[in-house]
Amino acid sequence: MNVFERLQYIDRRIMYALLVVAIAVPLIWRINLPVVVTPAVKGVYDTFEKMPNDKIALIVVYWGAGTVAETGPETSAMMRHLFMRNKKFALLPFDPQGSKLATDEAKALAKKYGKKYGVDWVHWGYQPISNLVPLLQSFPRDIKGTFKTDAYGTPMNKIPMMRNVNTIDDIGVIADITSSGELDTWIAYIYGSYRTPMVYGPTAIIAPEGFNSLDAGQIKGMLMGMKGAAEYEKLLNAEGFATRAAGALSTSHLLIVILIIAGNIGYISSRRRRER
Repeated sequence: MNVFERLQYIDRRIMYALLVVAIAVPLIWRINLPVVVTPAVKGVYDTFEKMPNDKIALIVVYWGAGTVAETGPETSAMMRHLFMRNKKFALLPFDPQGSKLATDEAKALAKKYGKKYGVDWVHWGYQPISNLVPLLQSFPRDIKGTFKTDAYGTPMNKIPMMRNVNTIDDIGVIADITSSGELDTWIAYIYGSYRTPMVYGPTAIIAPEGFNSLDAGQIKGMLMGMKGAAEYEKLLNAEGFATRAAGALSTSHLLIVILIIAGNIGYISSRRRRER
């Protein structure tokens, strides 16, 4: 078997081993691959930057452990941004796993930036998804009447940062971070009625569904999965897991392209040799 024939029949165990190396190296060692910030991600950043300090952001957690590799870094990057700018936010999870994961990340970031629960951030409590529409009809007019206590049973009127938060007018930005397709519901009930600025953090596979809303101005920006989170980390000058993981995506994709090219070179060369 000559070299061209060998290119067509590379042992799959070798290819898997190369793929493991291509993924592991950027995760373990820092490799400075270029990260280009897209306008959609810049839109999310600018929307939070412009949010008045007397309003809070609402971070909707609509994801679980199955997509934490993408939605987790998106959530973390937005919370980090708000802590860095001394802006307050509330978590509103619709997934029990996502509630725990997002809360743990908020606690870790709060400790890093010296922020306190109830003063700088609050957890409004897990809500079942079947309650989404009634909740969207209720909380814009009366937040404390809808969420009577936080996730730990503390009455809302006893939480310092909630004292002046009563209606949708006190919310500056809503961030929908999701692995599902409920964005249209939020736009219909919230943006359509109150024009509250919204940003979107979907998984990469459902990101195309957000472009119509982005082009229409119904959402002000969008993070597209892991890549979007890496771009956001660059804007914050706080490179983390998303930046390293995006590097692993790039090197693994590059390896696959190289293997496809090698296989085709081997096939074309072998065919030409047989035709002579």
